[in-house]
Amino acid sequence: MFGSPMFLWALLAAGIPLMLHMFQRRRTVNTPFPTIRFLKAAQKRSSSRVRFENFLLWLLRTALLVALALAFARPVLRNVAGADSFLGRSRRDVAIVIDGSYSMNYEMDRGKVWSLCKDAAVQIVQALHPGDRVCVYLAASTAVPVIEKPTTEHATVVGAIQALSSTHVSAKLDEAVAAAIRTLDALKEKTEKEVFVLTDGQALSWDGFRSSKTKEDGDGQERISRENRDKVALFTLLAGAVSSENAFPAHVKVSPPLMLQGQSARVAVRVGRTGAPKPVTVTLKIDGQENGSRSVTAEPGTEASVEFVLNNLEAGVHVASVSTPKDALAEDDAFQFLLRVNRRLPVLVVGGEEAVRYLRVALAPGASDDSVRQVAPGALDTVDLRDFQAVFFCDALPLSGQDVLRIETYVQNGGVAVFFPGETCDPSAYATFKILPAQPGEVASVASADAARFLRRLPRKEGQAVDFTMPLPPGTMPTIALKRILRIDGEPAEQAATLVTAGEGTPFLLGRAVGRGRCFLFTVGATREWSTFPLTAFFVPVVHQLIRQGSGASVQPAHVTLGASMPANEAIPNYREEDKITVPSGAPLLVKETGGRNFVLEELPEPGIYLRTKADASDEPVLAVNTDRAESKLDPVSPDDVAECTGFKNCVVAADAEELARLVEERRNGRSFTELVLWLALLLSLAEWGFANVALRSRKGATEDLTVSMTGKVTGG
Repeated sequence: MFGSPMFLWALLAAGIPLMLHMFQRRRTVNTPFPTIRFLKAAQKRSSSRVRFENFLLWLLRTALLVALALAFARPVLRNVAGADSFLGRSRRDVAIVIDGSYSMNYEMDRGKVWSLCKDAAVQIVQALHPGDRVCVYLAASTAVPVIEKPTTEHATVVGAIQALSSTHVSAKLDEAVAAAIRTLDALKEKTEKEVFVLTDGQALSWDGFRSSKTKEDGDGQERISRENRDKVALFTLLAGAVSSENAFPAHVKVSPPLMLQGQSARVAVRVGRTGAPKPVTVTLKIDGQENGSRSVTAEPGTEASVEFVLNNLEAGVHVASVSTPKDALAEDDAFQFLLRVNRRLPVLVVGGEEAVRYLRVALAPGASDDSVRQVAPGALDTVDLRDFQAVFFCDALPLSGQDVLRIETYVQNGGVAVFFPGETCDPSAYATFKILPAQPGEVASVASADAARFLRRLPRKEGQAVDFTMPLPPGTMPTIALKRILRIDGEPAEQAATLVTAGEGTPFLLGRAVGRGRCFLFTVGATREWSTFPLTAFFVPVVHQLIRQGSGASVQPAHVTLGASMPANEAIPNYREEDKITVPSGAPLLVKETGGRNFVLEELPEPGIYLRTKADASDEPVLAVNTDRAESKLDPVSPDDVAECTGFKNCVVAADAEELARLVEERRNGRSFTELVLWLALLLSLAEWGFANVALRSRKGATEDLTVSMTGKVTGG
């Protein structure tokens, strides 16, 4: 094709040398001479050579004029067959996909990669012709349409691109490219279709292409069809650093997950790194004050571990963070989490005074404690169960159907329920509960000869959801005397197990995982009328172990990942419908009710500390949200990997915007041969000049080949 096809009319000038050669009149020179027979003989010998030389001269002059005409027409050679005609260009439909992940904020000498890619996108739009259409997508955790319908309003597209901001999540380039191609496919006109992917060159963003080659979407089709991979041109800008350097806190684990005032805790930190191995200093801060620092050497592609010990934390919620020194990617230099320290675990005891007497002493030894509250079974509806970490039922059955539903919901949302049988408790009352580890049967008396029993903790089985982990001193085994026991009918329920036995094969304590919570059932009462268990030294640690063991499963996480959706009670302690949750920017967090007074936090939108505003207008930190640290691994992708994993037939990869513009120009308009044709014209002109002015002038005329002998005879040379 030609960049300026109008100049092809100049090819008509190629006929001028032919016309000159055809209509050139020969001049006849009359020379007086006694005979011309010798001249005719010489002319006959040289005529064939003259015609050949004139033919070559005509060819040189014609080729020179053709070369000059082609040079002005700007000949180009297309790399691939396209929709352009031989003499011009057709319209193009272009989709621009910009990587919106937070790794795009990597700072280089030229600026942030994000800014470089936005500038490149603007240049792409400005280079389009007036009839070309363009749409824009932002690749984040999902494809975000910026300009969804392809438009020729290029100024509007430029404004939309310049207003874009990067996100805090990872990018799924395959989904964004697939969405862009679907948009281009909806345009039925015959045009050339091009997709531009502007990214930092991180390998993680391309992983989706490797699986999406065969992955099918909801209608059973490939996400990107083979036809589109052959037809659509894919231009890729890898604008990131060739060798990226980044260190970051990858994960934090707090042990134990449920902390009490005065208790020691450990903070285990994993540190990741991209680039050459270097020592990294990790700093721990609590409530803005530095608590300690450690140095660790992180190898590329691995995570190194470092640990901090916490002592004497006051009761309350503490905002903590671990950080690494500032580097080119500042978004992942700090990892925030919450430390929830309880003065005591709030516990509710349901039952009469005699039934709960020993249990209250075990939960609050030596004095009354406002962390332990007692209510009668009939007053259970006056208490909000969400205020308590565990609820103990001592000879408290039967309960109303409404109370049973509230208890089951409480356990499913992470609460702990512990049941002790009693004197007035009819075993049939247990049948109304669907959360019990097993179905109790009748109460049986134990003979005095068989009363002494060893309490034995059963080992954990593979796949067992609930466990009992109270340590025992070496060589000791608790012994109790039984008077009566609640028999168990059948096997434990699903997600349930017998945790402790009283003698061989007699269940003493059973547990079950229910939703996020735990339900425990004793086969003896909490009074000495059933056994000596409340009088032993093991009663107190067993009761506290149940609270802590259950609460370990139901405690709110110290930190969550950006974009996560989860039940409100799973993430926020004692969430109430009237609570107002605000994100770090101050905007309210969307909390959706899913029915039955169940609430869900939908897609946490920002990293940072989320606050809850209570009815008394006080603010309390309730969530620490961090970005997904997989995005911090900046391992690069090579151009060959891009071509291989995407599978596009026409895949062009550039390292900077200038190279991308050149490669786009070559593919759109072809490789220009104007300069080559001009050099050819120069060579032809030199050849014509040399042939016409040197070779022809040096040729002897017909008369110059004649000689006259001494006798006067004329002979040919």
